[in-house]
Amino acid sequence: MTRKIALIAFAGLAAAQSIAGAQTLSSFALNDGLFRYSESAISGTANRTGTGAGSANFGFIGTNTSAGNSNVASDYLYQNWWWYRSAGDSREFALSNQTFGQTNLAGNSVTLRYDEPIGGSTTNRLVFELTYTLNQISTTQSAVTINWSIFNQSSVVQPVSFFAYADSDMSFTSFSDDNGTYTPGSGVNTYRNDNSLTDTARFFSMSADLRLNDGWQVGPYSTSNVVAPLANLVNGTVNNLSNSDTIAGAGDNAGALQWNLEIPAGQSLGGRVTKGYNYVVPTPGVLALAGIGGLVAARRRRA
Repeated sequence: MTRKIALIAFAGLAAAQSIAGAQTLSSFALNDGLFRYSESAISGTANRTGTGAGSANFGFIGTNTSAGNSNVASDYLYQNWWWYRSAGDSREFALSNQTFGQTNLAGNSVTLRYDEPIGGSTTNRLVFELTYTLNQISTTQSAVTINWSIFNQSSVVQPVSFFAYADSDMSFTSFSDDNGTYTPGSGVNTYRNDNSLTDTARFFSMSADLRLNDGWQVGPYSTSNVVAPLANLVNGTVNNLSNSDTIAGAGDNAGALQWNLEIPAGQSLGGRVTKGYNYVVPTPGVLALAGIGGLVAARRRRA
């Protein structure tokens, strides 16, 4: 998965914004094969400075066969969300001002767009676009790829820190014995949460490529513990992830990733996060041949 943080044209997004109008989503549920991925509480000003990280689910559809049903069996995910910090901000903010949301006809992909202020400004803005795509890999494996981009609407270069957060709770046993680890890789860095210290066959993963100036953190689930990733995002002060595993293995743990960007005026930077159900993203060379990118392309052709 060579994410390639790179400049991309944003004219299409600007045009889509004018066409889309006020169509938004308060929640979504994606389905592919045996699997479902859903999120709720994905907009609203209360989330901006609150705990954010609305409810999320990732697991088997089971008997909940209606497309809009968010319930899953063997749920691997409790929360997932995104934060950012821009020039002049005195804390991190959760994405909250959704301006567009729509699922595709196949029901396995959704695009969300957020228009957020730079340092509280009413005129200088950042536009965040997230496209989630769920693909079944096998009868026991699934992955959600999230392609994200940030467009700088201002007239000057903007420093932006962007954060991806996930709290995975395995449903097979008590989450008190989860085993969270972070593994730097060649092109792909992965936070992995095994079902327990002794059960490595069932696990959640969150993978992305990070650069030397980016960050990561694995720690306990908490909104107040100073070593918890979520607490550092919602505590009302400026924080960077610690590049450390502060829970050191077993316990109810969560993970977060951080990108530190310099976005030119009128342009955008972007990347990709992959969340896996019993799945870890292959190395970039393997992925190019048979990984998630091919699955996404195949899904588009069938739609």
